[in-house]
Amino acid sequence: MIRVSRAFWPRVSAVLLFAGLGGTLSAQSAGCNRAQAIVDEVKAQYDSGRPDHPAILAKLKTAQQLCPTLGDAWKYAYCSALATNDAAGAERFKTRALFNNVSDLGCGSAAPAPVPALPSFVRQKFALVIGIGTFRDAEIPKLKFAAKDARDFARVLTEPKYGNFPPENVTLLTDEKATRKAILNAVQQLIIQAKPEDLVVVYVSSHGSPSKQDKGLGGIGYIVTYDSSLQDIWVDSIEYQDFADKTSLIPARRKVAFLDTCFSGQASGTGSKLLSIEGVGVDDRTAKMFLSGEGTFVITSSKADERSWESDSIKNSYFTYYLMDALKSSSDELPTVKDVFQYLSSKVSTAVAKEKNQPQHPQMHPSTGPGDVRIGVVPSGGS
Repeated sequence: MIRVSRAFWPRVSAVLLFAGLGGTLSAQSAGCNRAQAIVDEVKAQYDSGRPDHPAILAKLKTAQQLCPTLGDAWKYAYCSALATNDAAGAERFKTRALFNNVSDLGCGSAAPAPVPALPSFVRQKFALVIGIGTFRDAEIPKLKFAAKDARDFARVLTEPKYGNFPPENVTLLTDEKATRKAILNAVQQLIIQAKPEDLVVVYVSSHGSPSKQDKGLGGIGYIVTYDSSLQDIWVDSIEYQDFADKTSLIPARRKVAFLDTCFSGQASGTGSKLLSIEGVGVDDRTAKMFLSGEGTFVITSSKADERSWESDSIKNSYFTYYLMDALKSSSDELPTVKDVFQYLSSKVSTAVAKEKNQPQHPQMHPSTGPGDVRIGVVPSGGS
């Protein structure tokens, strides 16, 4: 558990109060006003029947940066991405539009065409596996098994019997290798390497910290990296939204993210992944940021108001231990993502309740649908 001094938190809280009630809201309002003006220009182009789709996408990228919650900025980007045959981008924009309360995805004279079905094969498979238990800042407490979790999970992925990932396609970043720069560079490599027909798995095990605005009340906002510092946690860490945005740019139509992070308060028990004042895990809104259309899934280690726990007896986190166990299914068929989640739901909650007398319930997004992506599928190489 990170024990933050009384002198530190009141000072931070005062700064947040100032920002929240003054400059931040004003800046956000001004940004959203500018973004709305851009969307109005785009809508006029659509109404004219002569939309310049590449130019529209460039304009809407600015609007999305100015006001990420403006649903129409994502809706019109969805329509223009379809018009330029960017199916992966269209799926990502569609998800963001729906997430920001857009109910009608029509764009007037340029009604969107259906997104192509998922490829019937997996050409190649890639994985980014991150586990951070030791931190450069000695004020950040160590996690016993986060790095081991990552190494063990990467090993299962590369085993032909279970994961079938080519070893050269699995990037493993643990402890001092898992700096902010190294992690973002690894995501960039996936954006360059992966193709729409591929499968990509992302795994993260570390401390999490609250978002700057929520002050610990609205789920994890940041991933704590090896080179994060406690005093500048919101500067040195990786913002989940930024990480999710970059991950969603990976062209692969099949992506699965496993997030084994949480943070908690000063009165926590031994063995939980902790960081700050209130004990909450990854909330639904944060988790959904990773979604970029059909074929993408996010499984988190706990509910938003729960801690994630490590175990001295199994020498892993409960979540990662049973995740690996699920992938080693003895069934004749390779387990689907839905199968993996159902196994996690049963095993993790039972084990944590028994051994820690605490609740921990993994969550999956989207929670409905077939969930039929199989992580262990043998890549075809394109055939």
